[in-house]
Amino acid sequence: MKTLRRRTAWILILAVVLASIPVFSGAATEEFMKIGLRYGSSETTATLTSAGGFVTGRAGDDQITPDGTDLGDVTQVTLRLSGGKVLVTDSSGNQLAVLSGDGTECIAAADYASGGTLRFSGSAYRGGIIPYINPSGQMNIINYLSVDDYVRGVVHSEIGQSSHIEAIKAQAVAVRSYAVANKGTHSAQGFDMCATTHCQVYSGADSEYESTNRAVDETAGELIYYEGEPVAAYYFANSGGHTENSEDAWATALGYLRGIVDEYSPEYTWTVRLTRAELNNTFASRGLGTVESVTIDSVNESGYAASVTVNGSRDSVTYTKENIRSALGTSLRSRNFTFDTEGGILTGGGTAQPAGGTYYGLSSLGTGTLGQSVSVLSAGGVTVKSLDGMTALGSGGTTSVLSTASSGTSGGTMVMFDDDSDVLIINGKGYGHGVGMSQQGAQQMANLGFTYRQILQYYYTGIEVR
Repeated sequence: MKTLRRRTAWILILAVVLASIPVFSGAATEEFMKIGLRYGSSETTATLTSAGGFVTGRAGDDQITPDGTDLGDVTQVTLRLSGGKVLVTDSSGNQLAVLSGDGTECIAAADYASGGTLRFSGSAYRGGIIPYINPSGQMNIINYLSVDDYVRGVVHSEIGQSSHIEAIKAQAVAVRSYAVANKGTHSAQGFDMCATTHCQVYSGADSEYESTNRAVDETAGELIYYEGEPVAAYYFANSGGHTENSEDAWATALGYLRGIVDEYSPEYTWTVRLTRAELNNTFASRGLGTVESVTIDSVNESGYAASVTVNGSRDSVTYTKENIRSALGTSLRSRNFTFDTEGGILTGGGTAQPAGGTYYGLSSLGTGTLGQSVSVLSAGGVTVKSLDGMTALGSGGTTSVLSTASSGTSGGTMVMFDDDSDVLIINGKGYGHGVGMSQQGAQQMANLGFTYRQILQYYYTGIEVR
């Protein structure tokens, strides 16, 4: 019995000692993430500040565990890459600690557990900062924090803290779900997601507001699920009246990202004007020669341009889906647009891909694909003739009447140019890629009395929120 009592006493003492070691973490079930703040940079130092001082510790298992290193009362430290390690020094250059740089160690504000933040590159961040030496030998700076603290730093940047609270809550759930579903996107660089539009715009604790924190708290831990799995809840600004299928913008068909008629996104129209001279400059590196025409080959069932071809005097190039937005040398707000012109020739409205097959033309420049019409040179000058109804002579001496009647989705609007001052006019509506939730539509729905769950169920097909 005496032996048993002694063992029990030692167990109790050990329990007390372990309980006295602070473990700075979120809720027991809360997931942590690594967010890349600086990466691929040649900079070898990073300066951190914290009014309450610092602690170093282990970053892992969804928590930060201090290692007991005494950093003194310093309020500013420098992380310095040196000899394959990361040195932690004070403002006088005195070494305080050495970190391995393998992604498992971090430095945090001493009052992290009670909501304290540290600052890096002018911004405040919750959680810890991990200096990670990437495969190229550079020092990436990574913010390690709970998912909900990450969401706090995103919501305002994406929808704005003055929006209706139900719209903000819908945004918070979408941000959280997107983050969890895409965790590990940048794993090759040692973190889960970046802080830019490539992933989601994360601005740290300086971007927190009462309304956005309320939205995060009132939806704490909630995700959007489709067939039992968290979804990549894409969102954008304005649908222009119709969202589109995921495969029509990118590659993969996802059941919860189906195009819908959107009756709530407010009207948003825009116009871009490009002269032929500007187009020549844009496509000079592609070897097209002088740009002769630009064609919307086809549109998808949501009304977005699916394929656009730029024809030049030497070559042509075709862009599809979201590549169209950057192809014309300007940032098009969406692919929901039509063509018009000043000075050029506007033709079409049917499809440029003939129902009977693809037609080719032979010129001094070689063989090229024909669109819906051709330019014919005669004594009276150049005239534009539709291929529809023309007779073609085949290699075997056979003839056939061509048809450009559409057998599918329509398109085929072409603008042809005669002079460098001719203008391609792009008239569009909506803003963004068109997949998922329209943020302006969500705000309108919230203003009309819809809840955040109803908003999410409207824009994401067949989902549940829990």
